[in-house]
Amino acid sequence: MTLSQRAEKAREALFGRYDQLNSLWMRAQEELTKLHIPRPVSYSYRSYKEDYYDPSTQVDFCLGIQKIKGKWGICHAIDHPCDGDYDPEWTPIAECSVEVRVQAAKYVPQLKEAVVKSAETFIATVDEAIGELNNALSLPDEHLQALLAERAKLNGRAK
Repeated sequence: MTLSQRAEKAREALFGRYDQLNSLWMRAQEELTKLHIPRPVSYSYRSYKEDYYDPSTQVDFCLGIQKIKGKWGICHAIDHPCDGDYDPEWTPIAECSVEVRVQAAKYVPQLKEAVVKSAETFIATVDEAIGELNNALSLPDEHLQALLAERAKLNGRAK
């Protein structure tokens, strides 16, 4: 088999697999975004130090659920957590290289766990905000209950 024939055979085999990989990433995104995502979530799946003796040179490879152009989706970023206020540049997973999509695939279960944990821990934060607003507005309990019932109807959760 010539080199050109081998290259063509590899290309054909890989392109079919790329289609399958892309389809599975889309399914993973649909599944994860069906969960309630109250805020951006990230999971660092690999870290290294650019300089072994300097902890400020840490680099994290992250999988996350981020809101980009108004829609939640699975994204990837390379983060430098020691850079203070540095906000990593998130790229939708579908726009990442095949190599990134292959390497990150096995970490989807950990990302799902991080999404659920984020929602669970956010409950107390929302409760605190409700309490603060309730105190600031000094709403009587019956007025608050009526307001909650009205909001439940608007959100489609009325009993």
